[in-house]
Amino acid sequence: MISDGYFDVPDVSFLCGHTQNELIAAELKATEYAVSKSGHLNHTILLPEVNAFTVGQLLFLFEMATAFAGELLNINAFDQPGVEEGKKATYALLGKQGYDEKRAELAAIPEKNEKFII
Repeated sequence: MISDGYFDVPDVSFLCGHTQNELIAAELKATEYAVSKSGHLNHTILLPEVNAFTVGQLLFLFEMATAFAGELLNINAFDQPGVEEGKKATYALLGKQGYDEKRAELAAIPEKNEKFII
């Protein structure tokens, strides 16, 4: 139950007396409404329970959807230039032979400013 102690706070008083489940259900319905109203397609996936098997099925569904969407859009869904670039950078940083040029490129990157790191 959401605390009844905030009736004097107008911005949150409407929540008093509701459960967290009611809030989440209302947010789901509101999000579905807003996305549909904006003209975007959306869908909801319901799992009979959350366990390794159903999560595995869900991951497989998304993997297959990605592959099919790539084909339909004429995009190679299995080409990951960012992943490959990351591998090369890792090799260079760890001193693998043949990656001296990449190591020099990485050394030229400005240091992170601690002031901007949260």
